[in-house]
Amino acid sequence: MKRLLKTLSASLLIVVSLAVSAAAASFDHCADTLKDLGLFQGTAQGYELDRAPTRGEAAAMLVRLLGKEAEAKTLTYSAPFTDLDGWQKPYVQYLYDNKLTSGASATTFEPEEACTANMYAAFLLRALGYSETEDGYTYKQAVEKAYSIGLADFANCDINAPFLRDNVAAMSYTALACPPKGETETVLLEKLVEDGSVDSAKAAPVLKTFETVAEYAADAYLTSQQTKVDMDADISMNLSMNDQKLMSLSMPMNMKMDMNLANMDQSKMSMKGTMKAVLDPSLVEEGASNTQEAAIEYYYADGVYYMNGMGEKIKMDMSFEDSLGGMTEMTQMQNNPISMIKSIEKSGDTYTVTYASGALGSMVNSILGATGMGDAVADLSFNIDEMTAKETVKNGQLSAMDMTMRLSVTVSDVKASMDMTMKCKVNATGDSVKVTLPTDLSTYQEMTGTLPTTPAA
Repeated sequence: MKRLLKTLSASLLIVVSLAVSAAAASFDHCADTLKDLGLFQGTAQGYELDRAPTRGEAAAMLVRLLGKEAEAKTLTYSAPFTDLDGWQKPYVQYLYDNKLTSGASATTFEPEEACTANMYAAFLLRALGYSETEDGYTYKQAVEKAYSIGLADFANCDINAPFLRDNVAAMSYTALACPPKGETETVLLEKLVEDGSVDSAKAAPVLKTFETVAEYAADAYLTSQQTKVDMDADISMNLSMNDQKLMSLSMPMNMKMDMNLANMDQSKMSMKGTMKAVLDPSLVEEGASNTQEAAIEYYYADGVYYMNGMGEKIKMDMSFEDSLGGMTEMTQMQNNPISMIKSIEKSGDTYTVTYASGALGSMVNSILGATGMGDAVADLSFNIDEMTAKETVKNGQLSAMDMTMRLSVTVSDVKASMDMTMKCKVNATGDSVKVTLPTDLSTYQEMTGTLPTTPAA
């Protein structure tokens, strides 16, 4: 039991600290919205988001996002490509006529070949009015250009991962919220409505979502610029193991953070609290206490993560710089990608945001790998099934946040399911916040492979 508590206490903090910024890999909600708008079609097997898109599918998607599908279907095929199926010809003909594609060769389009991230980014940029010849980027720099205008982000287009139809759905949905080149007040979806390509009634709730997300992003950006924060967090969860109720956990904590955005590894954090575990009575011998309580302390300084609890002091290297460098620029990590938000509502100063749970779980796992934790978490994997956050922003600063999350953690062959809540209150921001580190950090032991144990564990 003691070893389990140590494992959970370490992994719990990691999940809480990463979940809000996590993202990436399952965008059914984006595909659903695009289909409802008439812009995305599945196959006989459904959306097939887990496979690579083809060049033919990408061509069709571009024509729809240009609002020209109806026009394309009136065209007589005369393009020189001899390797197209009947359904592909109208789309490729339109792109060929408008000099938006030149094919793979003089006589082939290769419609069944995989569409790459650069190819799809290039297509979406063209839908927004950008071109390689006029806007100073090459075809091979299309993803980079897409990042620069907010069309691509670490959630919808991870250049280190395979490019799938999942990414097509997420990037296409994001494109609808982007302004066409030269516009400031109009987004692509509004243009498609004006052109008559998308039904205005179906577009209305999507445009409302885009408007609220934009307000939320502006407030979130102001909050992200506050580098010194003192907050209280009350974390609690119910835990089942292999479908058997095991315990309830609570961990009220005080967190102080002094973030160095220029060099994240020079950031300092101090998190102190008490973890209380109440075991299911059926798991406790008669006469024995079913409650265990332990003080927990976490610290971060100079690229090292420290934990003091359960009678042990352990540490491990954890470079924020390395992990963030493998994803995107820090500014993009601070934003909430629109494709990650399943729904959002605003009431007064409070936003209620429901995140795309499938995408969160996969990003938590990828971030864990990118942190350099390596062997230390080799037997841990996370899956987030549900996550909703209520965030109150006053005067451009986050003042409170409530989060509910349902997740599972697999440790070796043991699967733990958790229903977790976290309530946060911001006590202070700015220079009044001071992070105090212990003077004995040099005595903490390295954590390698698995969490260290004692004979008593």
